[in-house]
Amino acid sequence: MSIRRFIMFLSAPALALAASGCVVSETRPVEYTPAVNAQTEIPREQRLSIGVVEFDPGLPEAEETAADKLGVPPEVRKAESRFIAFHLKETLEQTGQWGPVRVVPAERIGAELTVTGEILHSDGEVLEMKLRVVDASGRQWFQNRYEARADSGTYSDGEVMGRDPFQNLYNQVANDLLAARSRMDQGQLRQVQQIAGLRFAEDLAPDVFNGYLEQGRDGDYRVVRLPAGGDPMMSRMEAIRNRDLLFVDTLNEYYAAFYREMEDPYDSWRKYSYDEALALRELRAAARWRKLIGAAAVVGSVMMETDSRTADVASDVMLIGGIELFRQGIQVGKEAKMQAEVLAELGASFGQEIQPAVVDVAGETRRLEGSAATQYAEWRKLLREIYEAETGLPTAADGSNAIELADHETQLAQ
Repeated sequence: MSIRRFIMFLSAPALALAASGCVVSETRPVEYTPAVNAQTEIPREQRLSIGVVEFDPGLPEAEETAADKLGVPPEVRKAESRFIAFHLKETLEQTGQWGPVRVVPAERIGAELTVTGEILHSDGEVLEMKLRVVDASGRQWFQNRYEARADSGTYSDGEVMGRDPFQNLYNQVANDLLAARSRMDQGQLRQVQQIAGLRFAEDLAPDVFNGYLEQGRDGDYRVVRLPAGGDPMMSRMEAIRNRDLLFVDTLNEYYAAFYREMEDPYDSWRKYSYDEALALRELRAAARWRKLIGAAAVVGSVMMETDSRTADVASDVMLIGGIELFRQGIQVGKEAKMQAEVLAELGASFGQEIQPAVVDVAGETRRLEGSAATQYAEWRKLLREIYEAETGLPTAADGSNAIELADHETQLAQ
C-alpha cells in the first residue's frame, strides 16, 4: 500500500466523523427495570433500618497514578463514592419497603442492615460495582457484582431526562435486597432488630450488658436473653441513641446538599464521557485519538499528489475534515476535563470540612470540626462521655460505635 493510500485509509474515519459536524452519538434504548414499591403498609419487623456506608472509591494504592489508571482525577472518584451511596439511599427510601435509610462515613456496630460497596468502574457509559449486605447478627444477605450500561435516553430524551443513566442498576440492588428479606421469616427479622440494639449497648457498656448476646464460631450473634421491660439502663441507653440519630441525621443533610450540588456537573461529565466512549468504544481517551486521526488527515492532505483536479479536491477535503475533527477532539476533551475539575473541587471541599457541629456533654459545649468522617469519629468517642455523664458508670475502654435501636426506629418509621 502506498503512503498516499495508507494515509487516506487512516483518514477515512476522520472524514466520516467530521462530515457529521458533531460528536458521534447513537441511541441504544435500555429497557427500564422498575424497583418494586410497597403497595401496602409494611410490618415493622420487615422495615429494617439501613446504613449505606460511603463507597470505596476503588483507587489504586499509588494515588499519584490514579488519574492515569482511572482516566479521571482521584477526587472525582471520591466524590462519586458519596454520590452513588446517597443515590442508593434515595432509591431504597422511595420503595417504601424499609425503615430509615442513612448514609454514614463508616460502618456502625449495631446497625440493623449495613450496605458496603466498591466502585470497580465508572464513566458515562458503564457503571460497575461490588456490593455486600450484612445484618446486625452478622448474617450476609448477599455479595453481588453489578454492571450496567447507561440508558442513552437520559442524555437526550426529554421524557426520561432527569433519571439517573444507571437507575436500572440501583433498582436491581433494591429488588435484590427485597428478595433477600423475603427469604427470612418475621421471627428472624425481629431478632435482627433486637441484636442491633444489644450490640450497641454491649459495645458501649459491656460490664452492664454482658451476657445478653452470644457469638458463635462463625462470628454470627444470637440473643441469649433480653433486658426486662422498662429496664432503667436500657431507657438511658435509648436516650443516648436518640442523640446519636440526631447527629447522623445532621450529617445526612450535608450529604444531601453535596448530592444536589454535584448533580449538574456530574451529569454533564458523564454525558461528555459517554460521547467520547461512543466515538471510539474501546478507548476511553477518545479525544486523543480524534486528534491523532485529524493530524493524519492534515498530513495526508499535504502529501497527496496534486497532479489532477480530483486529487486537489480530495486533498482539500482531507485538510478541512482533519482540522474539523482535530478541533472537535480538543473541544470534547476540554468539556470533559472542565466538568471533571468541578467535580474534583466539590469532592475535595466535602472531604476537607463541613459545618462544625456543636454538642452538649454534661453541660459542657463541645465543637466538632473537620470532614464528615472526622466529625463522625469524634462523635462516637463523645458517646462514651455522654453515657458516663448520664449514668455515672464507666464505658468500654475502646470506645463505641453509634447505632439505631428498634424502638426508636419504630417512632421514626411511623
